[in-house]
Amino acid sequence: LFIRQDQDRPADQSDQDLLTEQSTSWNPWSTAVQEDPWLPSMTKKQRLMGFLACLMGGSLFFSISLIYLPFILLKARKFALLFSLGSVFTMASFSLLWGPMNHIKHLLSRARLPFTVAYVGTLFGTIYVAMVLKSTLLTIPCAVFQLVALLWYVFSYVPGGVTGLKFLTKLLGGALWKKAENILPV
Repeated sequence: LFIRQDQDRPADQSDQDLLTEQSTSWNPWSTAVQEDPWLPSMTKKQRLMGFLACLMGGSLFFSISLIYLPFILLKARKFALLFSLGSVFTMASFSLLWGPMNHIKHLLSRARLPFTVAYVGTLFGTIYVAMVLKSTLLTIPCAVFQLVALLWYVFSYVPGGVTGLKFLTKLLGGALWKKAENILPV
């Protein structure tokens, strides 16, 4: 009944190695942090802390952008820029967690390439229209497209998410079309 634990481990395994092995076995976040050639000197703990800091920064920018949501027609550019910053911070957080090279490979994979093109295109389009062109009328559709691309990304990770999103799009689109036919005098 009373077996010493060190008899079960190899003689060359130190107490620190055993402690690290035991602490990562119950921690699900430790498996999400992957080695990456672009961040070789960062420890798992540092990358996890960076992930959490960027995620909190993204959440902060998303929250601040929601303050401008009721005034979207008056302050569309501020909303779009804050929302875009939230998106950049959130994507950066996952790059830190998975590793930048691994995250870029994932985003450029065959399955994720349509999302990457749509999301990065709408992200830069929103920033360009809001900061360079300074057009409120063009900023609103760009921000909407960016939000749709972000929702697509989120739903694609939920089992049945894309199928469910397609179903809801058809359902809502059909309902809106019928409503528009009843209202419009065409």
